[in-house]
Amino acid sequence: MYYYLSVGSNIDPEVNIAKCLEVLLEHFTTAFVYPCTYTKPECIVTDKVFINTLAVIESDMTQESLKAFFCSVEEMLGRDRTDKNRSIKDRTCDIDIILCSREFSLNIFSNCRESYLQQVLCESSDKARVALFGSNFSDRPAAIYFNAAARNKLVIDYKSYALKNGLESGFPR
Repeated sequence: MYYYLSVGSNIDPEVNIAKCLEVLLEHFTTAFVYPCTYTKPECIVTDKVFINTLAVIESDMTQESLKAFFCSVEEMLGRDRTDKNRSIKDRTCDIDIILCSREFSLNIFSNCRESYLQQVLCESSDKARVALFGSNFSDRPAAIYFNAAARNKLVIDYKSYALKNGLESGFPR
């Protein structure tokens, strides 16, 4: 099953987005990730800017198990999930499942109507410099492969044909 995710932070966002993506890569080893983008807050009163991104992972986990895992990642990064007002407060990390599907298609993200997600998809938006495992992640979408067995080798693939044709063949089976 492919899971389409949004990931965001507005507390030390360059650091927390990187940590979050690193945890996801350590657990799932392959992800398709859009550039990390500075976005305006929505539905929250704050003077802190957000960084958001969109990602696709593949997992055999159920949606409920995956959400529980994401909540544990959020807590590990300092989010208080017991606070009933957490949805209107600043956050170190927020991982949401937008959709799950048996098909891999980047067109799914074009259906997102939230303006902060549209900002991630917009090429002219202000992109954030984020380092994953010490490697800079660029301002364009990429397939990211992480292999801990190979001494934490990280491969970031920006090939335009891979992005245009989808990455279904890039996900391990």
